[in-house]
Amino acid sequence: MAAVASNDYPETTPPTTLGAEASVPSGNGTDGTGAPDASTGGDGAVEASMPPVPWSCTGSYGTTKASDGQYYITAFGCWKDAQGGLHGDSGDNCIPSCFAQAKAAGVCLPGETGKQCEERVTWFTADAARFGCLAKLKVTNPANGKSVVAIALDFGPSCTAVENKVKKGVLDASGRVDRQLFGADQGFADHALVHVTEVPASTPLGPTP
Repeated sequence: MAAVASNDYPETTPPTTLGAEASVPSGNGTDGTGAPDASTGGDGAVEASMPPVPWSCTGSYGTTKASDGQYYITAFGCWKDAQGGLHGDSGDNCIPSCFAQAKAAGVCLPGETGKQCEERVTWFTADAARFGCLAKLKVTNPANGKSVVAIALDFGPSCTAVENKVKKGVLDASGRVDRQLFGADQGFADHALVHVTEVPASTPLGPTP
């Protein structure tokens, strides 16, 4: 679980339900759970757009998705660069909050520590409280068009220490994600804007064409 810096929140035990991570867009007029999608009316027909959901972050970490899909991105965690070099995070223990779910799903391998799993997966994010553990997210830098697909492995960042300071949802991502999209790690004060969409669980991790 991320600790200080961009992902600073109390070390509490997160929910362990797996329900949220199955909610990915199905493309069939549902929200991925079988319920009608508010944007399509349940039959694929586009209806009038719903009013935007105002940003809010009142608990330990954000749970409300941005209605426009826009977030500021930050960097955290343990990851591997393109040359195979390993990178740590002095403010993070590299034990993802979704570690149990990741092991059960085969994302983290038997015998791996949280750190080893993060380094091998390398394309990951926090924000599992918004999107669900193991949700696949396409993260795009609208300024240059670069995109990557990453998997939500952790909770955070902190409402108090991060999101309430910038008054916007923040996506904490591995340094590998940040550097692919922006060329360097980003902090919440950088206001580095990304657009986030949920993609099917079968989508490969890493840069997209």
